[in-house]
Amino acid sequence: MAESGSGAFDPNDYRKRVLAAVEKRGGPGTSDPFELYDLPVSDDLDDAFVAGRVAEVWGAWQRQRDHPKYRVLVALLVDGHDARSAELLDAGRRRTAAARVRAQREQRDSARFALLDAAVSRLVARHRGLPADKVEGLHEVGALAGLTRDEVTARLRRHKLIDGAPAEPDPGIGVERRRQVRALLDELGRLTDTPAPSTLLALLELDPAASEQQIRARAAAWRSRARELPPARLRSVLDELLVHVAELLEPGRSAVEAYLDAVTADVTEHLRPRVRAAVLVEDRLVADDHAHLLAEAVSLGLDDARARAVLAAIAAELGAPVDTATGRPAAPPGPTPPAPAEPAPERAWEAPLKAARAALRAARPVQAQRLVREAQQLLGEAERAGSDGVTPVRAVADEIDAVLADAALRWKAAGAALAARRWTEALDQLDHLHRAAADVPDPQGGDLDRHRARAAEAVRRADDATAAALAGPAAERAAALGAVLDACPGHPAAAAALAAIPVEPPAWVRAARDDRGDVLVVWEPSPTPGVGYKVSRLRPDGAWHVVGRVAATTVVDGGAPPAVEAPVYAVAAVAGGRASAATRSDEQTVPDEQTVPDAGPDVAHEAASQPAVPSAPTDVRARRRPDGTVVVSWNGPDGAEFRVRCRMPDGRWRVVGRTRARTLEDGGAPAGTLPEYAVSAAAGGERTAEVPSTG
Repeated sequence: MAESGSGAFDPNDYRKRVLAAVEKRGGPGTSDPFELYDLPVSDDLDDAFVAGRVAEVWGAWQRQRDHPKYRVLVALLVDGHDARSAELLDAGRRRTAAARVRAQREQRDSARFALLDAAVSRLVARHRGLPADKVEGLHEVGALAGLTRDEVTARLRRHKLIDGAPAEPDPGIGVERRRQVRALLDELGRLTDTPAPSTLLALLELDPAASEQQIRARAAAWRSRARELPPARLRSVLDELLVHVAELLEPGRSAVEAYLDAVTADVTEHLRPRVRAAVLVEDRLVADDHAHLLAEAVSLGLDDARARAVLAAIAAELGAPVDTATGRPAAPPGPTPPAPAEPAPERAWEAPLKAARAALRAARPVQAQRLVREAQQLLGEAERAGSDGVTPVRAVADEIDAVLADAALRWKAAGAALAARRWTEALDQLDHLHRAAADVPDPQGGDLDRHRARAAEAVRRADDATAAALAGPAAERAAALGAVLDACPGHPAAAAALAAIPVEPPAWVRAARDDRGDVLVVWEPSPTPGVGYKVSRLRPDGAWHVVGRVAATTVVDGGAPPAVEAPVYAVAAVAGGRASAATRSDEQTVPDEQTVPDAGPDVAHEAASQPAVPSAPTDVRARRRPDGTVVVSWNGPDGAEFRVRCRMPDGRWRVVGRTRARTLEDGGAPAGTLPEYAVSAAAGGERTAEVPSTG
């Protein structure tokens, strides 16, 4: 519980001290009005002071409504403001609330320390004191109940410390940086509504043994993908993660090994309470638990050797034997542990708890949850007799909750991938569900095995088609690989092979203003067949603004700022997710023998066939792409020039561009609701009425 005070209100301190604590506990329902409005729980608060503090906090909430981390929490607080503040602003109701909150906080604190107290009691009873080398483990037990290090330290001062052991040195990559990376990976998962990548290598979809070339190639692909995103929070998170990739992975294999050592430290902290819980229940690390925890360590980003070393080290800390796969126990490394005390008689809650752990290891978390609830009920009956089962039961319950939460996310991600025919991604998610949560049903009512078989068959066909494309004629390879990716978007082998095929850029680009003040951009076609073109304009601040993407080799930029000279433009050829280097209008020279008509390279030929009075465009459609741009498409007469306009949020109309193609991508589309577009056709000096778009 964050401490409330009666001093001057500091919004930054309030955010770090109160909002962070409430967010961590799960939202306003876990708090009380005194904490939310940063007031001491007192019966003699001054009415004017309370009213002022409520107003200050209300103002702080308003300023935090767009905060990337707290906007959801603040929205909930704002919704409940009237009811919560009314209780505080009335002196009589406030005194009643103070009595209620004091009782609630005392009860909450007692429950929060129950897990820690049970673990401490067992250690003190066994060792007649608190072993110094167990203190760090008790901090982990406290963290399971949401206690801070300071709170645990204060609680442990009641007991005598015995023995002692030196602390482990921190690995080369500091704790704070590891926390930054972990927070960014978790936020990426929330923003994309998918399970968060476990490590930076997992972000790049690589395993710990990836080569330097693989890491650099994947990092370059991610940077290209990030540049296509609109300037929103997802873009910022990816940019920050790619900075960490550049500094922690790309320098070479030694850097990767140092990063994996840092990951090992984090995985050790994550697994230690789970191993401790298993040992408390079984008095050893049994083979099933070892296999399950080993798989979990690998899923968290470790290679097999590091994962085994982590489990062996934790078992040695706890003085616990490790059962091998054949059932023969292996003694932990280090000094021989003291002979165990006489085994305690079987307790009623142990049988369902052991069954729950077995169900969890067998990928049946739903069944495990039922069994652990039975153990909790039996434990409640035994607590009066001084049972020490709180620690293992709570640890297993938390582990089950984490598996179920992860399964819900993976089912959602799998459903989206299946709907979009991203078979490789779907198969990865479904395989994980099969390994860890096979009895968690599909929320949409589907069957896990049928989904897996369907996705596996699609991936197999894509594998075969990729192999056939690579064995076929080089001139047809790009088209064949593109067909594979159309059928199985994101297929890794096809995407990698296609990325290795270069796209040739236009040889030159020319830009000039016409008599309307618009800028006509013309370029030489790329020698690579089947490409489109991405056209960008250089802004005065040095940034590039995407004008659009077209299939033709000319476009009219109606949104160029007025000036005598035309701005600088860059044109890149694009095909199947690949892009050529950009050719700039200020760096390339049109060959002397090449005559470029003022109206563009295709216009002179088409002018003779222009209709005297064009027909209006039909079927005008606008759709937003994942990167935030909007593609406008339509049908219309041959030989006509089409003008595309966009209605801005303030009601003004902006000319997106003019083209003789029948599609145009608006790189400057406003964010939010899909805007309205209008397309008209012009030929022979006549222009049709504008036709509005449909979503």
